[in-house]
Amino acid sequence: MAASSAAPWSVRLRGHLSLARISNSPTVMTNALAGAALVGGTGGQALPAAIGMTLFYTAGMYLNDLLDLQIDRRERPERPLPSGLIAPGEAWAVTSLLFVVGFALLLLAGGRAPLGGVVLAALIVLYDVWHKTNPLSPVVMGATRALVYLTAALAVTPVPGVTVTVWALLLAAYTAGLTYVAKTEGRPQRPQSQRPQGWAARYWPVALVAAPVIYALLGGFAWPVWLAALVLAAWTVHSLGFVYGPRRNIGASVGKMIAGMCLLDAAVLAAAGAWAWLPLAYAAFLLTLWWQQHIKGT
Repeated sequence: MAASSAAPWSVRLRGHLSLARISNSPTVMTNALAGAALVGGTGGQALPAAIGMTLFYTAGMYLNDLLDLQIDRRERPERPLPSGLIAPGEAWAVTSLLFVVGFALLLLAGGRAPLGGVVLAALIVLYDVWHKTNPLSPVVMGATRALVYLTAALAVTPVPGVTVTVWALLLAAYTAGLTYVAKTEGRPQRPQSQRPQGWAARYWPVALVAAPVIYALLGGFAWPVWLAALVLAAWTVHSLGFVYGPRRNIGASVGKMIAGMCLLDAAVLAAAGAWAWLPLAYAAFLLTLWWQQHIKGT
């Protein structure tokens, strides 16, 4: 279908923002701030890397829709590409530009951030190309978020160290858990008698999503970290209520858990002693929720 060049610019802009999943972008920014803070990075060091990886994330969202175009023509014809609002060629051009500018910003960030960016870009492409039939796609998605922490840290230090690695793995676990939940969105809800029995069979994603909270509470941190962890815990319980509660709404749960990444980052910033950045993390959380009301994040 040809692009609707006659569509008003505001409609076309909204189409691009929808392709970009712009509502989720603040979570990448706070991921990068948290990764840099864990190794003592400053705002000046973190900002180019944060913007660069946000552009990588946005490019990945465009690429995902481009590669799923044939499926979306059948299942989601209202999306910007299958509806003809945005031409595939235009989307490919934007995708390429985002990757190029993102990498340029990682070069500007300095250190070994460009090396982390290369690995991150490769994982993004791998996920987009092979996420429909890959049973390990949640792990790949988790690895991309972990790379945001590590790449931001690499802009500051050549060896991120154990602390960054541990938090990156916890972020990966959280992301993998919510990605698995997201993959169940299109599945019909089975009767109670046909559902897997036992905690491990039904609730194992909860363990992944809860891992950062458990570590923050039991890892020997001071009380400000506990408070941040309790905020994250309360939001996680609220979000998972849309998965396991009586009003099942997977899309709402996933959107809320994506926003919850900012709360996870707030706990990390508290653990790093980056108090000045805490308001940014909570503001990003609220911005993500507000934006999701206007531009779908999933």
